Amino acid sequence: MGAMRIVRSVVIDCHIEDVFGYVADPLKDPTWRPTVLAVDQIAGNGPGPGARYEMLQRPSSWRPPRPTVCTCVDWDPPDRIAWRCEAAGDAIDVSYALEPAWTSTRLTCRQEHWLRAARILHPALKLAAARDVQHQLGALRRRLEQG
Repeated sequence: MGAMRIVRSVVIDCHIEDVFGYVADPLKDPTWRPTVLAVDQIAGNGPGPGARYEMLQRPSSWRPPRPTVCTCVDWDPPDRIAWRCEAAGDAIDVSYALEPAWTSTRLTCRQEHWLRAARILHPALKLAAARDVQHQLGALRRRLEQG
C-alpha cells in the first residue's frame, strides 16, 4: 500500500462563508461530485467535528458502486475542513483550504490516497483521480456561481 498525493485549486466568485457552507455539507456532494450517488449521515448532528457520512460512490464507470464512510477530522470555519474516507480497504484523506481572494474564494483540495492497488498502477490511478478532482472543482464553481 502506497500514498498518492493530489492538489488542485479553483477560484470561485462567491464569498468564503458561502463556499465553506456548501463544501462542508456532504449531503450536497451529489450536486457537484458526479461519482457520489447517495449520502446519508450516520453520526453527528449536521456538518461539523466528528460527523460521519456513508456515501455510495462509483469511482469509475467500469466499477460497481461501493459504500464509503467519511468522517470529519478537522473543522475550522470558514478556512478549513478535512475528511478521512474509507472504502474496501482503501483510505483517502481529503482537505479543503479556503482563502478570500477579494470578493471571491480560492479553494484548494488536497488528497492523499492510501491504496491497496499495485504501485505500478499508481501513475494511471493518480492521473484519473487528478482529472476527477479538477472536474469536481469545476462543477462546484459552476454550481455556486450560478446560484
